[in-house]
Amino acid sequence: MKKIPKKFKDSLSDYGPKIFDSWCGEPVGWGYKIIKHLGDERFSELKECGEMNCIYPNWYLITKKLTREDAIKKYGEVTDKELGPRGGFISITFGDKKFGSKCLDN
Repeated sequence: MKKIPKKFKDSLSDYGPKIFDSWCGEPVGWGYKIIKHLGDERFSELKECGEMNCIYPNWYLITKKLTREDAIKKYGEVTDKELGPRGGFISITFGDKKFGSKCLDN
């Protein structure tokens, strides 16, 4: 990921946790809320600096995600993993924190 150009400073919120796990509420994505309309060209340029996520009605530039390794360090080893009837990911538990975020699956 590229460093965010200074020209976007007035278009982004302060850096911090922006995406939270729907199961336990812990942060799983850090970055910036887009607080000003960018237009197609500037939006495309900013996409090179991270991952764009829309959580209606807002857009976020996510520059860091919680990794499986980070979760193990913070919450403990994997104590449970729940799969659906066809083997699809449902949840994973680190220590006593249950997450539904697919980014923490293998």
